[in-house]
Amino acid sequence: MTIKSRNTYALPSSFVYSEDLTEFKYQANTELYVEGNTYSDLFTPKTIFDLVCRVDNMVNLQKVTESQVEAWVAENYKPIL
Repeated sequence: MTIKSRNTYALPSSFVYSEDLTEFKYQANTELYVEGNTYSDLFTPKTIFDLVCRVDNMVNLQKVTESQVEAWVAENYKPIL
């Protein structure tokens, strides 16, 4: 059993820029679900805090966010065999 994320998006209202304006911390919302669950509409909403993005990579914010959220999920929800 593996927990996965979907429908992930950054919350622009949470952006807090560093003093040198090179990066910002922010939050993202996502839906956690069990991979392979036959109840595809069964999920848990989750807000992930303290994500970081460099300002020069803001154009890729969605990919950066998805990558960080996937890493957070993998770290916090280990697969159950």
